Amino acid sequence: MKKPPYSNLEDKHYSPINIEDNIYEYWLSQAAFKPNPDSDKPRFSVVIPPPNVTGRLHMGHALNNSVQDTLCRYKRMKGFDVLWVPGTDHAGISTQSVVKKHLDAEGIDFYSLGREAAVNKIWEWKNSYGDQILGQLKKLGCSCSWDHVRFTMDEGLSSAVKVAFKKLYDDGLIYRGKYIVNWCPVDKTALSDDEVTTKEGGEPGFIWQIKYKIENTNEYLTVATTRPETIPGDTAIAVNPEDPRYKKLIGLNVHVPLTDRLIPIIADDYADKEFGTGCLKVTPAHDPNDFQIGVRHNLPQINVMNEDGTMGDQAPAQYHGIDRFKFREIIVEELKNLNLLHSVEERMTPVGRAQRSGAVIEYRLSDQWFVQMKPLAKKALLKLDQGDLNIFPERWDSVFRHWLENTRDWCISRQIWWGHQIPAWYNKTTNEILVDIDTPEEVKNNPDSWVQDEDVLDTWFSSALWPYSTMGWPEDTIDLRTYYPTSVLSTAKDIIYFWVARMVMTGVNFLDKVPFKEVYFHPVVCDHKGETMSKSKGNGIDPLHIIEGADVVTLERPIRDARPPQMETMLQELHKNYAEGFSAVGADALRVTLLSLNSQSQQVQLSLKKFDEVGKKFTDKLWNASRFVLSKLTSGETKEINEENLSLEDKWILGRLANTIEGVGAAIESYKFHEGIACFMSFFWDDFCDWYLELTKSSFKDATSNEAILKRSILKKIFFDSLKILHPIAPFITEELWAHAGHANPLCKEAYPEISFKFNKETDEQFLVVREIVRTLRNVRADLGMSAHKAITVAIKPLNEEAKSLINQSIESVIRAANLISLSTVTERPSSFISSVMPNFELYLDLTGAIDINAEIERNKKQIQKLEKEGSSISAKLNNENFIKKAPSEVIEETKNNLLGIESQINRINQVIKELSS
Repeated sequence: MKKPPYSNLEDKHYSPINIEDNIYEYWLSQAAFKPNPDSDKPRFSVVIPPPNVTGRLHMGHALNNSVQDTLCRYKRMKGFDVLWVPGTDHAGISTQSVVKKHLDAEGIDFYSLGREAAVNKIWEWKNSYGDQILGQLKKLGCSCSWDHVRFTMDEGLSSAVKVAFKKLYDDGLIYRGKYIVNWCPVDKTALSDDEVTTKEGGEPGFIWQIKYKIENTNEYLTVATTRPETIPGDTAIAVNPEDPRYKKLIGLNVHVPLTDRLIPIIADDYADKEFGTGCLKVTPAHDPNDFQIGVRHNLPQINVMNEDGTMGDQAPAQYHGIDRFKFREIIVEELKNLNLLHSVEERMTPVGRAQRSGAVIEYRLSDQWFVQMKPLAKKALLKLDQGDLNIFPERWDSVFRHWLENTRDWCISRQIWWGHQIPAWYNKTTNEILVDIDTPEEVKNNPDSWVQDEDVLDTWFSSALWPYSTMGWPEDTIDLRTYYPTSVLSTAKDIIYFWVARMVMTGVNFLDKVPFKEVYFHPVVCDHKGETMSKSKGNGIDPLHIIEGADVVTLERPIRDARPPQMETMLQELHKNYAEGFSAVGADALRVTLLSLNSQSQQVQLSLKKFDEVGKKFTDKLWNASRFVLSKLTSGETKEINEENLSLEDKWILGRLANTIEGVGAAIESYKFHEGIACFMSFFWDDFCDWYLELTKSSFKDATSNEAILKRSILKKIFFDSLKILHPIAPFITEELWAHAGHANPLCKEAYPEISFKFNKETDEQFLVVREIVRTLRNVRADLGMSAHKAITVAIKPLNEEAKSLINQSIESVIRAANLISLSTVTERPSSFISSVMPNFELYLDLTGAIDINAEIERNKKQIQKLEKEGSSISAKLNNENFIKKAPSEVIEETKNNLLGIESQINRINQVIKELSS
């Protein structure tokens, strides 16, 4: 294929359209991202948090994969052999739901197809659309090893899941039993505790106090409940054995309202004497705490609801099939009519909702598979205590440990068809259970007597094996030996429990190693108001619209939920913006924007204009500065840089380059990407473009002179090193500019720059004084309305020996930087020269015939006013008792010296005004 460059340097604005796609194909043609396990390089490995096959790239993906790509590209340039494993997750509940909706739209009943045909339909969908998000990651520039793409239901990973299940079962860590589980009545499946969300502070609700008639008496027990629809499932009333109000009632029976059943009054410590009436209705099939009470007292378990949340056949017959919340209204009204409703009180109540469907969950008694988590967590905590895993930012370490220390058993069975079917078989006659990786011989020999468990494993079960199953485990592969444990996991904090902790526990259990040495939790991406971006809120921004433009990205998956109205409004506005000239900014601008906002805080707040204000501005400025530099590099020879021939500004800029090489690298290594970008911008925009490039322009009047050759050589080094420094963050534009500079080999294969000219503090401070002198001269010119291009004569009076020594070494640099005819040192102000005062120096400008004396006097008076205001502020601080008491002595001394310096400047300016007035 044609090599870059693909753009025209004559263009004043960088346009990424088409360029980025071509560059990515060029990288692939160069095998730029392929690892080499046979090399002797140090290793760096990452596994991508696998996006759902139903997914489309969103801003959270864009941020996280920008982080991972920056790390991987940086490590390659630092000489590491890098493996970045891409892939997707089968997303059991979500994918089955999407395909079911699609089939419903075609008039096909998903469940009537039967398991095998329905699963085949999902595979057809996955093969057509499921890898779309991987192509979108390429648009972002992700340098994954595409030969290593994995899917959580591919053959190798499916085998790993079966092996893991059997090992845990054989070790007694997986068990099956009838327990209370979180149940989603929409998806009709069990959920783990971590898949249930509860709004902080609860949701508006009621607490009903209901009267239960004591058998053979006219007395009643009053019981409080937030769920009267479960009354038909009550099997006891519990009271605290130490509660004097009810001791004499223990052992009696009460009538269950609206039924003909009697249930006992039992004594149990769980009943709280201080809560409500002190009486607790016990519904073992519909509450986890009630379930435990029922086990202790051998109570019946009555399930009064169907899987879809309607009332079942153990509820009163007339209510079979009625929705649970409708039945709640009915039973409350009937209790009221029977005078059994004592009171109703509005209050905020905790309501668990299924994370995916949003439905209010039910506690349901059912046969499920569970993993014992305590033994696994204990092993993982031991590794943490040994320092095997480091977490960034550090505040998440305590959160991670707390979850491990307080984990509960994990329900891993799901009542759907799409996923890894549980490798367990039941004997129809004896109920014997066989668990194996493959179909057991007993089943093969007598298939009519056995049936495989119809449930599938929780999607997070296969994801928990991802770091090592993707590398071939349980086989002893070269990838597993070379790249496990991985180097770092970058992910969102909201899946600490779902995924990160479980990967650590399984990795330690099966391989005795944590699966990654470091974990980085990136911030949550929010809109400009600080609200989390989501499809339901309609406040998301599609990264592909930002990269390619709204008119380019029009492909919609044929299976999609209908967009909410607010999302349609947002997208229409986005299209309108593009139509009015809001052009695509490209992947680099997107990445720079996200990473520059990616501080150690918990949120990244985004709006459309941020991509223009931050990312597009960045790439345009880089492009135009590069156009100037490249115009100089292609017009003459260069030579090796000899430090002996360097001017002050040369030494300064090369020292600043050294700081930038080190600073950006350190920021990437410590996941402080915003600091890395700020460090680069400070160097490239402020030091290089605003100062050094301006200083060198006059050097190229004679392109063949020794000075031009030296400056060209320095520009070349700085420019090439700058492209290398920036490449991990903004890979496309740096690769394009690298090609424009005439390089035959891709930039992504170059080494990260080494420091060849070390930073010198003395040189840096010396040039900063020069810069301040030049800035002062520019300000005076600006105040007087003089062109910066008009050369003038200046004299300077050093106010101490140190200042005198410094300026004598810097005269040529000041002349070049300030566009002066000459600069001389003096001890007195020359006549007809105007003055400007700065710390350690007085500047005298010869503006004969070019200034208004009265205007100059006014300018100096304004400078005095400014200094007096600053001095008053410092005086107030020194008169503040709290400041004097609390501030360190060196700070107080520095503040006093600042005040003395201001007073000295005011005195000198007053003298200048006096001279001008005379």
